[in-house]
Amino acid sequence: MMTRLISLFIFVTLFIVVMLQLFDTDEQSAAEPVRVGVIALTDVDQDTLAGFKDGMRGYGYVEGENIVYLSEGPAGTIDRLEPMIRRILEMNVDLIYVSSTPATLKVKELTAERPLPVVFSPVNDPVGAGIVPSLKQPGGMITGIKLPVGDTLRLRWLKDFAPQVKRIYFPYNPRDKSALETLRQIEQVAPSLEVELVKAQMASPTEILAGIAQAPEGIDAIFLPRDSSIESKIGEFVALSYLRKVPLSAPSLAQVRQGALYTYGFVHFEFGKQSAHMADQIIKGVSPADIPVELAESYLAINLLAAETIGLRFDEEMLRRADIIIRESSALAK
Repeated sequence: MMTRLISLFIFVTLFIVVMLQLFDTDEQSAAEPVRVGVIALTDVDQDTLAGFKDGMRGYGYVEGENIVYLSEGPAGTIDRLEPMIRRILEMNVDLIYVSSTPATLKVKELTAERPLPVVFSPVNDPVGAGIVPSLKQPGGMITGIKLPVGDTLRLRWLKDFAPQVKRIYFPYNPRDKSALETLRQIEQVAPSLEVELVKAQMASPTEILAGIAQAPEGIDAIFLPRDSSIESKIGEFVALSYLRKVPLSAPSLAQVRQGALYTYGFVHFEFGKQSAHMADQIIKGVSPADIPVELAESYLAINLLAAETIGLRFDEEMLRRADIIIRESSALAK
């Protein structure tokens, strides 16, 4: 009798466990997909988003099934960010994924009264820009990927590649805190490298194109900051570089693939992918306040076709030190 009761108890217990598991599975399958609002400033941010989506797939998020990305595409200009963000917020999103410093600052401002988890990827200097108070303990509802400090090293690489460089054209948007951080860094090392920064402020697409068309004579190189609006005109800067036969230094691999000479910088797809685990943690209930800001990696990439076009040669030692060597350029292939 006792044996039968024990067997019955075990059977009932197993039955309840199985039913509970089936109930949980049904509940999960019936759950609404995660709604991610995507905020981007320029076209280059689409590479970041592609990396993010790839990373999210690795965590089991299948677009159209258990996750939905709500996006209007790149804003194009800083002035268009606010209305776009407001429209995305009206879509009742669960999380905001945002690229670039200006866009992240605007998202933080517009979500101040309606707390919503935010993952940025990337921001040049999130503490200096006032986005988070600390990298280790970001607090609030925002965390993400910080770009590594590398602009001073990128400037040093320029002098290694082309020691004759003396006057460097530096176009930047004075409204972009990321661009101002690049300027701050390179101004610290320019005197020791015996180079002059020929600075030109460009706050709109029209001003950027005018600044390219009216670039001063006598410049020996062009150095682009970490500035999405400047980066969006990479084709025009590449054309200027080739016309003047001067090196073009860009902040990321994306621009080197489009014809810039080199970068010591980041890969949009990779840090987009890197940020996916942050979003996964947030979706599973971890507060952004408890997820430290992470540092992206820097890569030395060289475009040999660009070097040939401007008449610059790299010795074997330089090539061995490169992480990535581009032998053809989409910009040149057009």
